[in-house]
Order: sequence, then structure tokens, then C-alpha cells
Amino acid sequence: MFKNTISLFFAKVATLLLGLSCCVLPSLRAQEKPLSIEKINSRLYLYTTYNTFEGTKYAANAVYLITKKGVILFDTPWDSTQYQPLLDSIKQKHQLPVIAVYATHWHEDRAGGFAYYNRMGIPTYATKMTNDLLKANHKAQATHLVKINKTYNVGGQSFVLNFFGAGHSLDNVVVWFPDYQILDGGCFIKSSEAKNLGFVGDGDVKAWKPALARLLAKYPQIKMVIPGHDAWKDNQQIKRTEELLTEKQ
Repeated sequence: MFKNTISLFFAKVATLLLGLSCCVLPSLRAQEKPLSIEKINSRLYLYTTYNTFEGTKYAANAVYLITKKGVILFDTPWDSTQYQPLLDSIKQKHQLPVIAVYATHWHEDRAGGFAYYNRMGIPTYATKMTNDLLKANHKAQATHLVKINKTYNVGGQSFVLNFFGAGHSLDNVVVWFPDYQILDGGCFIKSSEAKNLGFVGDGDVKAWKPALARLLAKYPQIKMVIPGHDAWKDNQQIKRTEELLTEKQ
């Protein structure tokens, strides 16, 4: 009798917890913000937006740099509803305007906001290859061209855009912040939790691994890497990218 009572008690508790989990988990998902901003250091911030690819929701990472002249965006939000909220959030958080927008390649999660920011009168930047691909795909182009391997100095802050070869896309560049030894890898670098290389229909998988080797030769002492999507805090992104590329060979 006692054992049956105990068993019945735990069965009811388990049922209650299961019911609560069904209520809590959707609630947590519903509370996921369409735009989140996290501090990397006093000058660099990471912002995240979301979109769906082949039925699965993914986070897109991008960064912005605080300078004395204003804020520089590296890549635009993946979610078009967040183009203006990002500007508003930056203005409210830092009391500074966005003065430039750079794209690391031509896809929607990087350059999709060019048309909007062009209309706002904010200078947009991309490589010639990225602009050519945007034009070929009937997308808005950057108003200015980027010079590869040039150190840009803006408002006391420095950054370099570099191209090491095709990978995720034919035009993917990375952004190096020499003062902090931080690399914004864009979609050229996969997250540590990536299960595969993702969409490579516009890229060159064979060229990707040697391009990554050239990047590591150029920047052997990277302190932090920001991948284009998903997890970014554990510093296993380059290792995971190498593993995925090796599996493809």
C-alpha cells in the first residue's frame, strides 16, 4: 500500500513537470528577441538577428565598432524588420549615429540591408566582387568600394578587410581588428556547433581549406573569432571549420 502511494505521488509529479515544460519552453521561445546586442569589449559589440533557412531558424551574427566619429556596422541584419531597430538601438545605447555599413559578402544575411541604408543616406561599402555579384543578382549595391588589405583608421579605431579566397561564397571577406586581435569571420567561419558547411551553392568548397590556411598564416595569434552564425563564445570556430572542410574532402 505504501509503495503504491509513493509510486502514484511520483507519477503525478512527473506529469505536472511535463505539463509545465510544455508551457514554459514555448514561452521562452516566444520571448526570444528579434534583435540582441552583446558587448565584446568597450569598442566592439556583437548583434544577432534571426531568419529561417530550409525550415530551421538560425541566428546571424554581425558586429559593430564604436569610433569617435560614429558607429560602423559590419554586415546588415538578416531580418529586414530589424534594419531600423538596429539603428535606433545603437543610437539609444551609445548616443552615436551609424556612419558606415560594410558587407562581408553578397548574401541576404550580410548585404540585404544595403537598399535600406542607401535610402537613409548611410555610406555602404563592399568589394568590387561583392558589388558585381549583387548587381548580377539584381540586389542593391554598395555606394563605395572596399580596398582589400588596407588598414582603415576611423575615429581612433582600426580595421582591415581581407580576402583569402573563395569559401562559403566566391567573395567572402573577413574583418580584422588589429588593436584587439579579433577576427570577424562572417560566413567564411563556421560556429563550433555547426553540423555541416551549410549552403555552399554560391561558393567553392575545394578552395575553402587553402583559403583558411592563408588566413591562419596571416593572423597566427587570433584571440577571438566571430562566426557568421550561431555560437561564438568558445573559440573553437576555426577548429570546427577545419574539421567540416576535411570531412568534405
